[in-house]
Amino acid sequence: MPSRRRVLCSLGSVAAVGLAGCTDAGPASQATPGTDADTEWPQPGGTDRFDCYRADAVAPREEPEQRWAVETVWPAGRPVVADGRVVLPAQGGLIGYDLAGEERWRVGFKDEELAIETAPIVVDGVGYAGGMDELVAFDVDTGETNWRVDIGASPTTAPVVDYDRERLAVGTDGGLVGVDIGGERLWDRETFTPVSALASWGDQLCAGTTGGELLVYFDLQGPKGMWRRQLDGRVMQVSLLDGDGIVVSVFGGPTSRRDGESAGAARWSHSTGSHGFVAAGNTYAVGGGLTAIHTRTGEERWSVDDRLRAPPAGAGDTVYSGGDGFIAGYAMDGGTGVDDYRIGTKRWQYDVDGTVATGLAVADGAVFGAAQNDEGEATLYALE
Repeated sequence: MPSRRRVLCSLGSVAAVGLAGCTDAGPASQATPGTDADTEWPQPGGTDRFDCYRADAVAPREEPEQRWAVETVWPAGRPVVADGRVVLPAQGGLIGYDLAGEERWRVGFKDEELAIETAPIVVDGVGYAGGMDELVAFDVDTGETNWRVDIGASPTTAPVVDYDRERLAVGTDGGLVGVDIGGERLWDRETFTPVSALASWGDQLCAGTTGGELLVYFDLQGPKGMWRRQLDGRVMQVSLLDGDGIVVSVFGGPTSRRDGESAGAARWSHSTGSHGFVAAGNTYAVGGGLTAIHTRTGEERWSVDDRLRAPPAGAGDTVYSGGDGFIAGYAMDGGTGVDDYRIGTKRWQYDVDGTVATGLAVADGAVFGAAQNDEGEATLYALE
């Protein structure tokens, strides 16, 4: 039987002030459906800031249809969608599909001369990914290699690109390495432990390490350290906000906001779990459930417990994640209700064959994600 509070929030006769308390979602109340059906997701974090959010992107807000589903190789990361290709990081290499789901090329795998160890980033039709002690550039349309440069360490993150689209940085097991867009090695910076998360925005480069360090540098031409902060576990994701501030999650621990003006001191911290987050007006963190936190104030707006495992993606006014046997879309405003008593939070759920654990991407009017079942079979889905 529903609680009295849930009933009150659903009654049309509730006084206006009471109804406002049931529906207020902070910044999410300003989010609107996307209108651009041609958006891309050119890097694992969606944008340079690694906020995993495209405010302008069209994406399914109601029960979706399956555009296509193709058998694939065990997924190792979320898809990247750019220049007419869906690039899936898989165990052993990368696979490129066209937007209709037809496989066009493979990079790595049984090629003894070329191993791919990280997810890619796509810049102006060229993909960049970490190989064995090297950075590799390849044509996204054909999969053919453009160049390879020795970086002297094993890459551990997808590369990021600077504001001018002229220089790249990549995390390694020894620190950070800079390479220009033509393949010339520029600089390196040591860290005490391997880099596990990386983001860039404007002139800033933010790195997190397996030892729990959060480091911020200025100027990708020759990075200068701005500040360093020790956190309580392996850094899983960092996102640079549009303005001062960083949202960061650590393994088995909290999601928190860190402010540069205070050398990375915490503005707020919530024990949300560490599967990933979308940083928008609210921060939507996945760690079993989905928790919405006001990005500026740290106030928890709402949460649902849906046993989610997939690093989320956001588009317009919807957040997407998945788990064992499903992909789902959630209203950014949390629907209607108070605390755990809500209706309309989940907009839809689509059943898939296996567990979605490596993350989702939103592009070209669709949600892309890969599932792996108990028999080791994998399927890449495009839902629209």
